[in-house]
Amino acid sequence: MRRLISLVSAIVALVGLGFVLVNATTVDRRPPSIKTIALSASAGDPRLAQTVTAIDIEFSEPVKPATAEARFRIDPVVDGAFSWNGSTAIFTPSRKLPQDTTFTISITPGTEDLEGNIDTAGLEEWIFATVGPPVVLRTTPVDGAGGVPLDGAIDLFFDRLMDTASVEKAISIEPAAPVSSSWRGSVVSLTLGPGLAPGTRYTLTVGAEAADTGGSRLGSPFRTTFITVGAGLAIVTAIPADGVAGIGIGSPIAVRFDGPIDPVTTPGALHVTPVVDGTFRVVSLDGDGSGPGTSTPSPGGNTLVLVPSAPLAPHTTYTVTLDPVVTRLGDVTAVTLGRTWSFTTGAPTVSGQNQIGFLSARGGVRNVWVMNPDGTNQRQLTTELLPVTSFETTADGARVVYASGGVIQTMAIDGTGLRRVTDRDGRLEYAPSLLPDGSAIIVARRDPTGADLGYWYVPLPGSPGDERQLLGHGAPVSDSTSLTGDGLDGTDGSPAWIPRTAFDPSGRTTLLVTATGEVQLIDLGGTDPSGSQAPPLRLALAANAAPTWSPARNAFVLVAAPASGGEPELVRIDARGGSAPISGTSGAAGPIDVSSTGSLAFMTRQPDGQVLLRVISISGVVRDIDPLLGREDRWPSSAPDGLSLLISRVLTIDPTLSDGIWRVDLPTGTSRRLTVDGAYARWIR
Repeated sequence: MRRLISLVSAIVALVGLGFVLVNATTVDRRPPSIKTIALSASAGDPRLAQTVTAIDIEFSEPVKPATAEARFRIDPVVDGAFSWNGSTAIFTPSRKLPQDTTFTISITPGTEDLEGNIDTAGLEEWIFATVGPPVVLRTTPVDGAGGVPLDGAIDLFFDRLMDTASVEKAISIEPAAPVSSSWRGSVVSLTLGPGLAPGTRYTLTVGAEAADTGGSRLGSPFRTTFITVGAGLAIVTAIPADGVAGIGIGSPIAVRFDGPIDPVTTPGALHVTPVVDGTFRVVSLDGDGSGPGTSTPSPGGNTLVLVPSAPLAPHTTYTVTLDPVVTRLGDVTAVTLGRTWSFTTGAPTVSGQNQIGFLSARGGVRNVWVMNPDGTNQRQLTTELLPVTSFETTADGARVVYASGGVIQTMAIDGTGLRRVTDRDGRLEYAPSLLPDGSAIIVARRDPTGADLGYWYVPLPGSPGDERQLLGHGAPVSDSTSLTGDGLDGTDGSPAWIPRTAFDPSGRTTLLVTATGEVQLIDLGGTDPSGSQAPPLRLALAANAAPTWSPARNAFVLVAAPASGGEPELVRIDARGGSAPISGTSGAAGPIDVSSTGSLAFMTRQPDGQVLLRVISISGVVRDIDPLLGREDRWPSSAPDGLSLLISRVLTIDPTLSDGIWRVDLPTGTSRRLTVDGAYARWIR
């Protein structure tokens, strides 16, 4: 009997142990967690939402819906309802979200899975924003353009895909004329006529009811004007352009025509309110293809210019009227039409520190503009009548050096002290690059006949030393004004008229990429036995964009390919010319930026043709910045703290058209548009 009792007890104990083991191995004790959050209708950026979107919250496993829904919070508060797809909760707002609004999603701890395990982490916050109203980025031809053919077309470039029916319904033209439309992506082409009148100003309006595919409306009407071609004298450009704010107080007021004008007919033709005293001149603005771009009087000039005798008043709107009295030179019957337009001045920039500089043609001609880091207070810095092709600022942000029409000038950041860097001997000079101490520049130069003079070391006014030739060839061709608009040439690299140089910290050694793609290492302090400039060292590489100096790597870094051919990649080049590729960077393109943390930002073109902005840390960690649909990223420039990047975005369908300047927050990957135009943005430090 005792044996029987012992046997039964043993069996009971084994069964109990088995139950414990089965329970320990089969019952889930892991709490649920939040795996991902995503927008069902993003606007290119994973945290930028269309106004009609749902929010998908994926848990690591199926949970009890009520326990998750009760802990969900969205701020600002949005009414909505939940639905479930397995372990994913889908929150659908009951109405469209407001435009241009930032939302924060949080989930407090306490969500239970089906076994009763409780999440103890929750979600502290997940931030997203809704798109603002759609924007017309630009028109072709530009606003106020003259000489539009009677059977011409106007292209409107929106910043996103639009509801085509609502846009077409919202379009009107005054005086009335037939308009037909066709679409390619976010661009609508409007064919005008037949029946347009010659020499007539038309106003095309897109009403506020035009909406994008998510239902967001323009909010306010968009208008653009143009003048049809006439038998007389057409206006090509008005400077400053109509409706532009932030114009520099040192700006001239000018009207460029489609041919030479008779100076006898210009006195009294231009009126400005409030009254602006100054000197009227007729000059030629045909660019630098046949000589340096200047604004000296020309008997065959095509531009009427008012040079104010004193700075314009800041924060003031000026209205300009051109009377219909100016005639074409040699043809008194060819008379221009009258025109009235307005612009608003900004205020001088006292300091460039912690400002963002960029190139923009919004004022009628490409100039240097500056703005605050958040995109506010955009104002014009240079006031040239020929396009500015490049600029650099001294390390303290006190002075700017820039090139315009083959002429290099320098001035204080507040616009005072403007002076030409070199003598007026007919030479054409481009791509000024400041040495680290701001005492001198390296420039590309051609003689008055266009012959290549290579690259030169030129002390700035007031600095000691003599200019000397560093390299006898490789200067860009003398036609910088052929680069229109914001100065985009549609390539992944940098136009040849933009500096392609970098310096070591001492300023003694420079790595230079010529306009023809050669990579040259130059010892600025070195001499040969005769006392002349030491010859440069040409590396067996080919490139089309500027290098940079990386303090963390104690070397130059450049996107280059072997001169004999091959795939471009990042290349590390020491101060003596030794080079080695940086692994994992095949397909790199464009210029490079190095941040204060040592990270490198550069473009990379994928096998499918897509351009990505890539950031590689000093430890080799690679991160891609998500592009916006229909855009490509260009020319990164890191913030002083290394936590954000400035990028210029271009339209994929036409990389010569800017989609504005954006600021990318690196910790989150979110981006914010600062401007709707412009390019080559950089921090002024």
